[in-house]
Amino acid sequence: MAKINLEQEFIDNRKRKKRAKVLGIISTSLITGFVIISYLGYAVGEHLANATTVSLIDQSDDIGVTEIGFRVPSMIPYADQEKYDLHPDEYQVHGDGYVYWTSTKVSGQAIRYIVNHCGYSANNTIEPVTSGPFQKGQQLNLLSQTELAGVSPYVEQTEDAQKAHYIAFELLFRVAHEQANDFYVGVEDYYIYLSRDIQFYGEDRMVDALRFGFASSLTTDIINPSRSQGGTTEVGGRLDLDRDGYFDYTLEGSRLNPDDPVGYQYEIGYGSFLEPLEADSWGEVLTADVPIEDQNALSFYHANSKNGVKPLLSYTPAVAEYSAFADYTVENPDGEAIAITDAKGIAEVSIKIWLEGWDASSIDELRDKTFGANLRFTASAGSEI
Repeated sequence: MAKINLEQEFIDNRKRKKRAKVLGIISTSLITGFVIISYLGYAVGEHLANATTVSLIDQSDDIGVTEIGFRVPSMIPYADQEKYDLHPDEYQVHGDGYVYWTSTKVSGQAIRYIVNHCGYSANNTIEPVTSGPFQKGQQLNLLSQTELAGVSPYVEQTEDAQKAHYIAFELLFRVAHEQANDFYVGVEDYYIYLSRDIQFYGEDRMVDALRFGFASSLTTDIINPSRSQGGTTEVGGRLDLDRDGYFDYTLEGSRLNPDDPVGYQYEIGYGSFLEPLEADSWGEVLTADVPIEDQNALSFYHANSKNGVKPLLSYTPAVAEYSAFADYTVENPDGEAIAITDAKGIAEVSIKIWLEGWDASSIDELRDKTFGANLRFTASAGSEI
């Protein structure tokens, strides 16, 4: 994994700033950069490493102050405020919990503290979860991963994911300019974008399985870091969770309907579907194993159908739509903002990073692999440049 040279980052961004002025990109500032480096594995979880930093690496001439803040559910002890350079809110930010502001450089230890203080990834580990069906603008809730079923041929995902199984934090930005003698006034209607320099990096299959979600008063969306275009993830279907080479099936004696004969075994339909599963969704009881076409493709999502079981043949999975980072960059003529500052110059965004359990790349082989995320945000005075 390449080492990030922050000093060179500052130099490069000064050069970008000069080029931006030449191109007429006015009142645009790069707010923050996150570097998140984690260790992840499907079975044992994902470990948030110490090398997580937040920094302000550029600033426009028109803006005098930019600050990074966090909303947390409970007060942070004074000793920890001093330790992590966190300062109680003085701008009367509304909402639940408590808001703390910090400098434009946030240490890795401070980010780790914030995540844990909010109850997420308490042991710095995460496990596969899912957004379930999702479209841009809908509420983003993460659901727990699918579990093996017993007698039911349909297993929905309805339980909320445990907070310890993913990473999340409430991020605030304050944009202000000097009015007179070190008196700063918040700048309203400043748009917050994702920077075009934002990136996730690591092994291809592992980056494919990661998801970056955000929610603000302006919009909500999911981004697949590995895709340059938007797309969908199927969040329903057959799975081989016990890795025995067969799609999971019910125990003997299960029934789809109360009046069905006793003794059928069904392949299990996990997750969400566009149409309800009915009796004719399953075929006749198999008299022999039905192998998959490619014997090298065995995984949670590719398996054989077992002799003596009714195969699930007719179904239409629900999908989770996702976007690309470029859809939310100011450099993109059609790029949309992810948030906008209020009258106090403050914008708030809820961030979630998780391993999408329904992504076909979310497999055991990801154990002990690493990924990095350089998350940067850009502020602009207008929605167009």
